Amino acid sequence: MSGTVPKAGWETGSNAALLAPLGLCVTALLWGGMIPISHSLVHQVYNPVFLATLRYIAPLPVLLAMCLAFERRWPFSRDLPWPQLLWLGLSMAIFSLLFAYGVLLSEPVRAAIVMSSNPLLATILAKAMYRTPLVRGFWPALVAAIIGGAMVALDAAGPRRAAAGGPPVPYLGEMMLITANLVWVWYSLKAQQWLVPRRMSQLRISLLTTFTGCLVMLAVLAVMEPVSPGRLPQSWPDGGTVLMILWMGVGAAGIAMALWNYGVSRVGVPVASIYGNLAPVFSVAIATMMFGASLSLQQLFGGAVILGGIVMMQWQQLRR
Repeated sequence: MSGTVPKAGWETGSNAALLAPLGLCVTALLWGGMIPISHSLVHQVYNPVFLATLRYIAPLPVLLAMCLAFERRWPFSRDLPWPQLLWLGLSMAIFSLLFAYGVLLSEPVRAAIVMSSNPLLATILAKAMYRTPLVRGFWPALVAAIIGGAMVALDAAGPRRAAAGGPPVPYLGEMMLITANLVWVWYSLKAQQWLVPRRMSQLRISLLTTFTGCLVMLAVLAVMEPVSPGRLPQSWPDGGTVLMILWMGVGAAGIAMALWNYGVSRVGVPVASIYGNLAPVFSVAIATMMFGASLSLQQLFGGAVILGGIVMMQWQQLRR
């Protein structure tokens, strides 16, 4: 990628060295809380399609205000690459839908463990898209992910057999979350490849792709609601629901997204994903402490095996 990318005020000077790791840690916290919060919202309050749409409506004003404050110019210029932006928006919409339905059909702790596969999937997709050489430690990490994932799946098999109803396909929620992870990695790689050479800051990339993702989700909601009504809420949310919406929309889909794109631009997707490994840790902690989710020793050990393999893979990459 050529050219010099313009940076907002918070991306320059002595702040730059500290902001990437600090911002990625904040991102992990916000994304980690998103799993149990989304699970609570989609089970108790909102339809998954409406929740997926709200995920991109909520952060738009915040991202726009941040762009205007830091870059001091209108971010929607005439020469925007709309085809690429629409592809990125479509990928964000697909991710949001898969995430919402995956969380609905899964359980917070298992969903957090599944989402911890992001660094491994980032390595595989980078290899498939750009022929990037596999990093040292990839195969042990893959074996660890298979072993840990099998432990978590077997732990869930008994309760699922005993439960009435459930998803029509076993582990459908977990499969949707893995697919959502792949879509998110594709977005992360393509956003940097397509938009950074156009001298766009990470804050502007976050705003524009969130905007197009919002347009796609509004179109989906506009088509589905008349055909099968009932996706729109019938009453105003209470105070606790508003706080969860702000965490999910403004925090996880707005501020965290800007910090993630900035971190990726500084350290790359594989290294940024090291900080993303903190997200499932935060997610499990928030799910158990605030939402009363159950955590078995087998789930804990399986998740630790997956996380340990991924951390070792990325640590070897950093050492090189």
